[in-house]
Amino acid sequence: MEVVVIVMPINAGKTWKTLGWITFGSLSTYGFLNQYPDYVSIERKNVESFTKSDNELSDKVKISRQNNSGKVIRARSLEKAIDKSRQQLLQWKIKQTIPGYVIGVSVQGENVWTEGQGLADIENKVPCHQGTVMRIASISKSITGTMLAKMAEDDKINLDGSIYDYLNDGQFPRKKWQNETVDITVRQLAAHVGGIRSYKTEEEKKESADFYSKEFYLKDSFPTVTESLGLFKDDPLVAKPGTKFHYSTFAYTLIAAVMETKMESKDFAKDYEKFIRNELGLLHTHLDRNDTIIGDRSRHYCRDGKSGEIRNVPYVDNSYKWAGGGLLSNIPDLLQYGNLMLYSYLGVDHKGRVGFLRKSTVEEMWKPLENSSPNWQQDKSKGYGLGFSVVRDGHGNRRAYAAEPLFDNCAMHSGGAVGATSILVIEPENEIVVAIIANLQEAGQISAMGLEIAKIFSTSATSTAQLDDPSQL
Repeated sequence: MEVVVIVMPINAGKTWKTLGWITFGSLSTYGFLNQYPDYVSIERKNVESFTKSDNELSDKVKISRQNNSGKVIRARSLEKAIDKSRQQLLQWKIKQTIPGYVIGVSVQGENVWTEGQGLADIENKVPCHQGTVMRIASISKSITGTMLAKMAEDDKINLDGSIYDYLNDGQFPRKKWQNETVDITVRQLAAHVGGIRSYKTEEEKKESADFYSKEFYLKDSFPTVTESLGLFKDDPLVAKPGTKFHYSTFAYTLIAAVMETKMESKDFAKDYEKFIRNELGLLHTHLDRNDTIIGDRSRHYCRDGKSGEIRNVPYVDNSYKWAGGGLLSNIPDLLQYGNLMLYSYLGVDHKGRVGFLRKSTVEEMWKPLENSSPNWQQDKSKGYGLGFSVVRDGHGNRRAYAAEPLFDNCAMHSGGAVGATSILVIEPENEIVVAIIANLQEAGQISAMGLEIAKIFSTSATSTAQLDDPSQL
């Protein structure tokens, strides 16, 4: 069977208009039109070859389609979810004055939507696209947590063992709390209940919000993890280990030092990159090195504190926090990673392949550790596990007509870097992964946006499941 296909170029310098849902016989697609197209051509394509080729689809949006009624129902439901999500994202972009962002959504292991909006480079008018690479900030903690969990599975590290089983006093001095020597476990560090401080100002020698701390803007290079420990190793604990949640990127630098002792190369950065490439298979995820040429790397921006004008961010060196906030990535890699974790948690994917990690391992990773949230005594369903913020069995906290969580079970992580903001959401029940990266520092409400989009697609998935019989249309 042949259909007529409208083929249009991607013109980075123009804007796009949504054509909406287009149907040619039994083939349906979602279309975009360049507002000022250089040309529009008509070609004839075989339906089967068309449905198998991504080259005929815009880089802006790729939705998998097949020529049967069930897939059409699903695609139509997804189209509505995409439309609704796009409108919310554009409102968010305007409100937050974001130069550019990239969004990606995966449903049941399939990437159903990836789209870039705005500019990756304002000065050179380079648009964002699905492959644009940005700083992912603290989502790095999730990837580090995955490597840590794998090392635990391989009996290289005991998560409930003392960090001093791996480090000596010279590397990280033993700590006291109220004049009593205390121990710190690897798991406590990973869940931010190890008592390790966060960023502080040099002038006041006290902690401050990340973006207002000079430590957040370090320009010095740290060739080794051990040298990075020098930033905080002699500082006192901020809480007794195990008793209080205290979010700390430095805690993950300390975890990196523990992991390094069990690595073949004894070089965390080297083995970390090897793990990301060779084991996770993330080919566009990099250590944020300034001197390395990285294809599709975005520029990063911030707002001027007085005028609100968009500015280039200052030069920073993130080598002191590779493990906790030092990675770059793009949306396809983040969706792939999200699915790797999702189908490890579920045990098997739709092709019958077992997960990268054991199901029991991810269940532990996605279980809130005791005292791992500021409101632990009031709500034990929310907290921090191993590399993830999690909601576990949240249905117990639902109250009629009151505020309630969007999901009863969810794993996620947000990130805030110099010049970038990010969110990764994994929702197991409907098998949904959402990732957003933006090239603006302090792009507010990105976590809420990620969760809301996941909810939109979960509603779409539920509606589709109820319409498996085409006769119900």
